[in-house]
Amino acid sequence: MLYLTPFLTAYCLVLAFLAGAAVASFLGCMGWRMCNGESVLKGRSHCDSCGHVLSARDLIPILSYALRRGRCRYCNAKIPPLNFYGEILLSVLFVLTVLRFDITWECVLMLFFICILYLVSVTDIYDQIIPDSCLLTAIVIRILYFCFIEGFQWKEFLFLIGNGLAVSLPLLLLVLLMEKVWGKEAMGGGDIKLLFVTGMYIGWAENLLAIFIACIIGIVIGLRLQKDEESDGYFPFGPSIAVGAAVSMLYGTQLLDAYMSLF
Repeated sequence: MLYLTPFLTAYCLVLAFLAGAAVASFLGCMGWRMCNGESVLKGRSHCDSCGHVLSARDLIPILSYALRRGRCRYCNAKIPPLNFYGEILLSVLFVLTVLRFDITWECVLMLFFICILYLVSVTDIYDQIIPDSCLLTAIVIRILYFCFIEGFQWKEFLFLIGNGLAVSLPLLLLVLLMEKVWGKEAMGGGDIKLLFVTGMYIGWAENLLAIFIACIIGIVIGLRLQKDEESDGYFPFGPSIAVGAAVSMLYGTQLLDAYMSLF
């Protein structure tokens, strides 16, 4: 359907971009409130520095930050750029997801998956936590999709759960062994649970690719932070897993096929 006409394609992609920016703005606020003990459903958006309630023109995704050059209109305090770059990133991911899956129920599922990845990345960056409520919601939605869209069958259901466990369970055992040897935490439990969720959405092979990409990203960021004198050298692993999962969701099949063709 997406490729019926050039106009329809462009129209759908513009809508996807705008929707991605709007959703990222909402999820960024939601993630911040979850980490700071504020209600997600109640209360107007406000400046984190001065507390002033923001008007509609202060809440335009991407544009408000760019026009104000990253500063609050009321107190001129610098606004963290996380939401601005996140809005651009999620907009692009929405467009790529629509291009990849067309206008289908699977596209809707993967857009939701991208939203969960974004939200847990925000909370992990803000507060080094991946909320169980987010992961549980993702699991419930995936199972409901399996039951009502794909059609429930026990064999396929066990395979779905197996996709989640194929990477997360061996990694859990490895982490427990490493912690026993080192006597300190090797990897957060939230990261392992996140890998269970990503496996349910993208499959075990693509999940292996996702954690490989995540490790590369983690190494690059870690080396970069070590050179930054103002940084404590710590960066949560959840966002790296999220990026790896998003890349695997979009291009995992092509990347794995290209790899296998080398042999």
